[in-house]
Amino acid sequence: MQPPTPAMRHRPAHALWRPHPVAAACALLVAATGAAQAQTAPAEGQTVTVTGIRRAIETSVATKRNSDSIVEAISSEDLGKLPDVSIAEALSRLPGLTGQRGPDGRVNVISIRGLAPQFGGALLNGREIVSSGDSRAVEYDQFPSELVGSVLVYKTGDASLMGQGLSGTVDIRPLRPLDVSGRQGNLNLRGERNSNGTLVPGVASPTGLRASASYVDQFAGNTVGIALGFARLQTTTQVKQTELNEFGDYTVYGMPLQGNKPSLFPGQPIDWKGPYQSQALTPMFWTATASTKKQTRDGLMAVLEYKPNKDLHSQLDLYYSKFDTHEVGGKFLASMYATPGWGGGPPLTLSNVGTTQDGRNTLATSATVDNMPATTGNFDNKRTDNITSLGWNTSLKFAERWTAISDLSFSRDVRNETYSEVYAAPYDYTTGNWKLGSFKWNVPIDGSAQTWTPLNGNAYGTASGMAFGDCCGFNFVPGQPRWTGAIRAPHIEDEIKTLRLSLRRDLDGLFSAFTAGANYTQRDKTVDKNETRLLMPLDGNGQPIRTIPASAVGTPLDMSWAGIPALARIDVPSLVSSGALSTQPVFNRHADNASSVHEKVTTLFAMLDIDTTVANVPVRGNLGVQGVHTQQNATGWEYRGNLDLPDPSLLLPRSGGTSYSDVLPSLNLAASLRPDLIARFGLSTSTARPNIEDMRAGTSTPTIITDPGITQGQWTQAYAGNPELKPWRAAAIDLSIEKYFGKRSYLSFAAFRKNLLSYITYGVSARDNTFLPRPANLDPAIVVQQFGPVFQPLNGSGGKVEGLELAGALEASLLTPALDGFGVVASFTKLSSSIRDQRVDQNSGQVVSGSSTSLNGLSGRSNSVTVYYEKHGIAARVSQRYRSPFTATTKDIYLNSTTRQQAADKVVDVQLGYAFEDGPYKGLSFLLQVNNLLDKSTMNLKSVGGADNAPDPTALYPNYTYRFGRQTLLGMNYRF
Repeated sequence: MQPPTPAMRHRPAHALWRPHPVAAACALLVAATGAAQAQTAPAEGQTVTVTGIRRAIETSVATKRNSDSIVEAISSEDLGKLPDVSIAEALSRLPGLTGQRGPDGRVNVISIRGLAPQFGGALLNGREIVSSGDSRAVEYDQFPSELVGSVLVYKTGDASLMGQGLSGTVDIRPLRPLDVSGRQGNLNLRGERNSNGTLVPGVASPTGLRASASYVDQFAGNTVGIALGFARLQTTTQVKQTELNEFGDYTVYGMPLQGNKPSLFPGQPIDWKGPYQSQALTPMFWTATASTKKQTRDGLMAVLEYKPNKDLHSQLDLYYSKFDTHEVGGKFLASMYATPGWGGGPPLTLSNVGTTQDGRNTLATSATVDNMPATTGNFDNKRTDNITSLGWNTSLKFAERWTAISDLSFSRDVRNETYSEVYAAPYDYTTGNWKLGSFKWNVPIDGSAQTWTPLNGNAYGTASGMAFGDCCGFNFVPGQPRWTGAIRAPHIEDEIKTLRLSLRRDLDGLFSAFTAGANYTQRDKTVDKNETRLLMPLDGNGQPIRTIPASAVGTPLDMSWAGIPALARIDVPSLVSSGALSTQPVFNRHADNASSVHEKVTTLFAMLDIDTTVANVPVRGNLGVQGVHTQQNATGWEYRGNLDLPDPSLLLPRSGGTSYSDVLPSLNLAASLRPDLIARFGLSTSTARPNIEDMRAGTSTPTIITDPGITQGQWTQAYAGNPELKPWRAAAIDLSIEKYFGKRSYLSFAAFRKNLLSYITYGVSARDNTFLPRPANLDPAIVVQQFGPVFQPLNGSGGKVEGLELAGALEASLLTPALDGFGVVASFTKLSSSIRDQRVDQNSGQVVSGSSTSLNGLSGRSNSVTVYYEKHGIAARVSQRYRSPFTATTKDIYLNSTTRQQAADKVVDVQLGYAFEDGPYKGLSFLLQVNNLLDKSTMNLKSVGGADNAPDPTALYPNYTYRFGRQTLLGMNYRF
């Protein structure tokens, strides 16, 4: 059973079972009906215990129905058995919630009601939890689904709920052992395989393993309960990724010319204003990457519960997770820039050009190209996350109507990561020149397979004919060791300590109870973004040593899916440890990004539970208020020297901070118009504290422009955080109507609106740079300006988000007894927002015309449908989730934010299982599960934007495309 929550006070006992709204599944089952006939139907009058899918749906419907607030819920079908591979995927099926698949195909972050992941509150057993990134967004795949009893999502505010989000709040809850009847145990074992096979030999096979064990028991006359669970995940992801940077007019870099005008088709007229122009926009950069990631996660959950009598209840709970990942990959990078502007080689030429017409744009989507520079990259990334959460909650009824509650908790996350990369390309050691290639390429704009096939032999498949470096000539200084890679090692620590004390008094009349208390939370988060450059050492003549040692060369990667027969594999950690490359720390990386942020949040809260009758209509709910005082400060770094001549003594600390207070009222009402018809109303004000990364105190170092032809003496733009940021604030109104049919069927319709009272945007302000040194090579006659631009997060105001949600569950037997066992769970959400994220030019500081995009994380439409059958031991389901295009912010290894336009995403999963319901094998069940059944990729889009002379610069084309393959799991579960 699930512990009581603020949304379920004074509800009947059956309302406190574990929940599930998406529990669900499949009409694919008919193939297994033969086994169903072997099961004996229960005798008349015999009690039938509902388990599995239908039980999960039943408990979730009961939770939703009996809640004082507008909530959604998920419940384990059975002990240690959530229906989805992860909590994140289960959450993404709920009405108003959408999941975002990461670069390895797993859903790891959740958007609630169209707001970005960082706007949602995340709790573990009612307590705020740490995050492993440099923001507040929790990566939900860090939490094994096998150790979760239930998940509750609050869509409206609740004054007794701490750590609430502006968009909603997710509360992950373990099992309470005293709510379980008798001793129970569960063993779960699944093997899995990825359809992409092994992309990088020697790292990990495409097969994986999921195993878990859990145990619940009660002692001392049912006054002491214990729940233990352990889950191990050992899985691999095999990802095929392509990047098409953009289409543009690059004739100025050596493309063929017709007279003084660019054209790919000599002899044809140029007509940019007509519906079809003869010049085609060509790809800029193209990259194909194959990677294999091995992931090992060990999770431990323990709950000790003590209840010697009805007046005293105490619970101690522990959660620990260690998540290790090791990703190895190789990439092929082609440049459609011609080499005269990038290293002095012969001009690039095109032939056999094929075009695609898209509106006013003509795009070169296939061609044969000669003299094209191409480079290979190899990378190795190791990451470890350790999450520890410990909580102790005690309630004591010390008088007839008085109860005191204390809650003490601690959570900590430590993340260490090491990303190493190195670049190499075909090289002629005799002449000292890079070898250029001839390719036949195909880059369709519909996101389908993109290929670049070598025509003059595959010089990229063996390291023996290659050399360190980048054939396009990046990052070299004559006479100095040349850059050929880097090691980036971010380190993040996040720690939250919380103490909550409260008193509750039962009342009579309109208000059934009064609760008041105080909560103190201290959060400390440190982010270090360390970087070391990998350099080619110099020989006796001052020339870089480019030779790749044979000891660092491994089995080539099969890249035939991208047109490249093989790609040379170079072991980067081996290179570094052998000393084949020298290292150079980038000390001023601290100034850009390293930070330490500290928060102290004190909350006083009071709430009245409502339980009354108005015009013969039962009304329940709560009325409350929170008074929140926040103190925040941050420390960071600023380099006050010349970047060309680094001086560590000039790397100086910076600090800043602010404090502010908020009053957050909330009201929830639920009116039972009829026993099976409930109308709900919610009104609240909520906040979301600024992103940790935005609060950093550090700033980058600008430089004075010295180039002739540009305004000399002006400053380049600096980048900084803002320790004085105030939070996002919103006032929300919610309405819903819910109709229930029996225990497992309902239909609900909800509408909401959030008015943003304040928000956080990005802009440019001026800062005094007179303390920075003047470059020695600047003409003394040039006047250096006093102020320069700084790009940083700033507070703004205004805007709204609103939406409609339709959800329901239906047992088909309500339509006809012939469909007994069939059912469906479905939801649909439509959202809109007046808030626009605008792109600011980082050089001019001006908003780029036409660059505004929809609010980060907002999909205009999303839906999920699950069709299931469960009867006579057979359990089958087919689930689909969909979200329309949206913008999303992701992090690279630098932990820099990149916001892209994501294409629509649709995923179909299938499960088929059979459980023995009696006999000697009772408790044993088998499961076949296929995730991403249709092998759908994810894709983001990019406009031609900065392309010179593009007829339609706003058109969107594929940027990054990720193909994850389908994942098949086969396993068994035994309950005893």
